Amino acid sequence: MKKKSLFDIAMEQKREKQNNDNNIVITHKNSRISVVVEIIGKIFKVLFYILICLLLTIGTTVLVNNELREQLINVVNLNL
Repeated sequence: MKKKSLFDIAMEQKREKQNNDNNIVITHKNSRISVVVEIIGKIFKVLFYILICLLLTIGTTVLVNNELREQLINVVNLNL
């Protein structure tokens, strides 16, 4: 029995892969409407994340300013 060389094994695997690729059948193609809806969904998701980041930024700014205001009032009250 003759041993197979690495080249022969690689060629067999390549042929098998090509046969498998030829047997693949595309069963469903996305319609244009579904593609547009998908794109709009992604745009809304990005806008939602931007809105959340803005609200978090504004919220932390208000919180920090509120705490700073209270500390300044306490300092002024202690000095008077």
